[in-house]
Amino acid sequence: MSTEPQESSSAPRWLLIVFGLAALGLAAALLFYTYGRLGRQEAELPESIAAYQGTVAAGGTAVFPSDTLPEAGSPAPDFELPDVNGDTVRLSDFSGRPVILNFWATWCAPCRLEMPELERAQAEFGPDGPAVLTINQEESAEQVAAFLTEIGLTLPALLDADGDVGAAYGAFFLPTTVIVGPDGIVAAVHRGMINRDELDGYLGQIAAEGS
Repeated sequence: MSTEPQESSSAPRWLLIVFGLAALGLAAALLFYTYGRLGRQEAELPESIAAYQGTVAAGGTAVFPSDTLPEAGSPAPDFELPDVNGDTVRLSDFSGRPVILNFWATWCAPCRLEMPELERAQAEFGPDGPAVLTINQEESAEQVAAFLTEIGLTLPALLDADGDVGAAYGAFFLPTTVIVGPDGIVAAVHRGMINRDELDGYLGQIAAEGS
């Protein structure tokens, strides 16, 4: 009795294994990033961070306890960071305007999806409207500049090389967006992708409270 050769299922099985390993690798990288930053927040952040020059609301030297993170209603710690061109940018430079702090990285897929939306929003806000500051986490100026060119972005990109500002703002998951009111008070902390409707909702709340 003859039997017909069975089709081999090894190729699809190997493909599933490869994709499964890739997914596990990505999950491990995200966990390493997240728990590494959580551990740094608990163990390494000093009470006073050198990058901070005080808060927009209070001025003076910032004392930032490592067990306290900015949340809605609390002062946003001021900071100074270089941008990709080497110029220094401070949060306090934008006093009197709402500021959108977007913490991101080039390897973060949701960040790539939301940044063109932030670019369009900034163009519509105009030079005197809310300011969008993107704060890259722990990557080089060359990596960030190449990403901006690839995506076609002109948003200010600040370099948080050691991740201290991101950790202090609770950006343990990327993307994280912190909305700061014109008075230097945190209006909202949004973890995960943000869309234009959500962004406009936060800004509308600031406008309503200020009227």
